[in-house]
Order: sequence, then C-alpha cells, then structure tokens
Amino acid sequence: MIRKENLKLLAMTPCCVDFYPQLVKSFLGGNSLNVASMWKKLEPKANVSVITGLGNDENGKHIVRFLKQKNIDTSRIYISEGTTACNQLRVDDQAERYGIEGTWNGGVYESFRLSDDDWKHVNQQDIVAIPANNPNFQSMLERKNPKQFLSVDYLDIENNIPLADTVSFTDIAFITARRELLPQYCELATAKKKLIVVTLGAHGSYAFFNGQSYHQPALPVPKKVDSTGCGDAYQAAFALCFLKSKNIQRSMEEGAKAASVVLQAWGGVGEI
Repeated sequence: MIRKENLKLLAMTPCCVDFYPQLVKSFLGGNSLNVASMWKKLEPKANVSVITGLGNDENGKHIVRFLKQKNIDTSRIYISEGTTACNQLRVDDQAERYGIEGTWNGGVYESFRLSDDDWKHVNQQDIVAIPANNPNFQSMLERKNPKQFLSVDYLDIENNIPLADTVSFTDIAFITARRELLPQYCELATAKKKLIVVTLGAHGSYAFFNGQSYHQPALPVPKKVDSTGCGDAYQAAFALCFLKSKNIQRSMEEGAKAASVVLQAWGGVGEI
C-alpha cells in the first residue's frame, strides 16, 4: 500500500472548452482538467500537475487561470499560436451527454508532443492518467517507469480503440461499454492478468481482476443534470483509492461517489 503524504499525480492532455448550444454557455473540461480537479478535491496535499498544449486564445488563458486557482501545477502547460481544443455538447432529459458531430476541434493539442525533460517529470509521478487516444500514448507505454501507476482511459467502446493490444502495459484500464460485452472483458482481464474497469453510466460499473468480478451500482442523486465528466471523476477517485488501498470494491465506491457529485451540475468539473 502507498502511504506517502504528498503523492505526485499527473494528468496528461487534453484540456478543452465545451460549448452547450442549449444553454448558450461554455464550461471548462477535457480528460486532464477533469481528472486533475477531482484529484485535488480528494487529496488537497497532493502535487497534482497537468501536461498539455493550449492555444494562445482566451480559452487557453481561462484554463490556465482555473488550474492555478485550484493549486494545480501548470508549469508544463505549453502555450502556442493557435486554437485551444474545443467542441460542442448536448445533454438529453436523462442527463446523458452527447458530442455534436463535426464540432470537435483539437487545435494545437493534436500536434503536441512531450520533450525529454517532460518525460523526466512524467517518470517521477506516482500516478499518470492518460487517454488512449492521446498523441503521446505510445511513447508513454514505451517510457513508463515500472514503479509508477498507469491509469488509461480507453474512452467509449464506440471510439474503437483496441484495448487488447496495449492493456498489458497498464495498471488500470477503464472503458465505457455495454453490458453484453462484460464476459469479453472478464476473459481479457484474466488472460492478461490486468485490472479492467467497465463503466456503464446509470448501470454502474464492473471490475475484473484475477478471475474475480466486482459490481458497483450508480449512486442515486437528488437531480441528474449533466453526465459530462462523470467518467473522468470516477477514474480519478478509483485510481487514487486503489493506489493507496489496493481494494477494488472500495475504489469502485469512491469512484461512484465522485461521479455522483459531477452528475449534479453542468460541465465536466461539476462545480455548482
């Protein structure tokens, strides 16, 4: 078990701005911003940092201001000429979030690559959280420090990211999928001897490890508002709890709690 007082937690790209046409309003988001924010909320003494590339536009400046306000290390956020990643979302009556087709603009994030000095920083972290579609993902797998904890978000199954090809390099693999595919992930986790966590939104989550299966129902909330960022919050809380406790069921509970907080407010960070 990890008992360090000041954990080093790193979220690796992207940060973005989500525009909601139904509200005519924007919110800060993106995997890294959402994960880092939840880590800082759960572990205020932790050294939480983000590595990403942002444009020199107002969106980029807004993201940096927000992270600094949360005491999240922004020393490895790189500003360059261009646009900060952005997209448009809609939320239905059940609070389910959907991307509006054709609105994603990766901006300078799409060409952002880490320097050798950045990788030295990465290798000093206790947890690294990264989405599998990150432009630096393959380098992360090649450069991973064996002593650190790698948490990988394989996103929604509809993204068609081949989990089986790289799951052996992870410590936790998260994927949003469908219930009928659970046996497939159970078999893969057993074959690869890895921890795979499948999130199902309102249907809760399942985890598979060492031939064992675990289930955590979604927690009831007074009012569902917006599911944006719920998965990121879940992953942040799960990874942090599992690093410290190695208790899968407790980590799933902590993940569900974090997701339930974000579900009750607009935007990926879930601040009311």
